[in-house]
Amino acid sequence: MQATRQQEFSKICRDAGWKCTSQRLAVYDFLADNLSHPDVDTVWAAVRSTQPAITRESVYRILNEFAAKGIIRRMDHIDSARYDSRTGAHGHFICEKCGEISDFNWPEGAAVPLDEIPGSVAHMEIRLVGVCRRCAARRKGESQKQ
Repeated sequence: MQATRQQEFSKICRDAGWKCTSQRLAVYDFLADNLSHPDVDTVWAAVRSTQPAITRESVYRILNEFAAKGIIRRMDHIDSARYDSRTGAHGHFICEKCGEISDFNWPEGAAVPLDEIPGSVAHMEIRLVGVCRRCAARRKGESQKQ
């Protein structure tokens, strides 16, 4: 582990108000420059080599803390299959609060940086994640009552 990475992580912990634990550092070190989009089990298996007592739940909590602070991005709605009867070009907006999936039009033949794709493309999916209008209005209404 490089000293600069430890210094970088120490600053992140100070800014977030966290204790700079060896478990957090091990998770951070594994994720740094890792472009494989690992799931919690992959991270847990990797960090157990240096942190044998770490639990899966601890790794999950650390990953969610990192995501909440914007250190990493959590990629939800990946594993469980959903089915779409609309087969033409379109995108999906997924509400991170209620889970509703809404379609939006996406132009046929949208530009894709094919020279950056590490293989042949069989299907393209555009997925936007945020808060739907209904949840945003509900949240706004709740904050006005307070």
